[in-house]
Amino acid sequence: MESKLRELIGQSNVWLFVKSSNGWLKNVEILDVSCDTVTFRYEHESEVEKRIWEKTTRIDNIAEIEVRLLTLPKGDKQVQEMKSRLSKLLEQEEK
Repeated sequence: MESKLRELIGQSNVWLFVKSSNGWLKNVEILDVSCDTVTFRYEHESEVEKRIWEKTTRIDNIAEIEVRLLTLPKGDKQVQEMKSRLSKLLEQEEK
């Protein structure tokens, strides 16, 4: 888990499932990873205000990590062309 968290430092679209919160924290920015802790920043928005939190927790408090790779609207011709180009690039990368 520690090595994966290190790989994700500074990347966007990272979601963490934090056991102590019993839920997902969306779009966190991982700031630092030490041998047993991870520090990250995330936002929470309500109807009244937007809050930005910075949290440090033990790595063993992180149950799952998800990374959203891509979001595309359905049915758009340009999107289909982009998907085709991405598929070709991925195929070339695998070779």
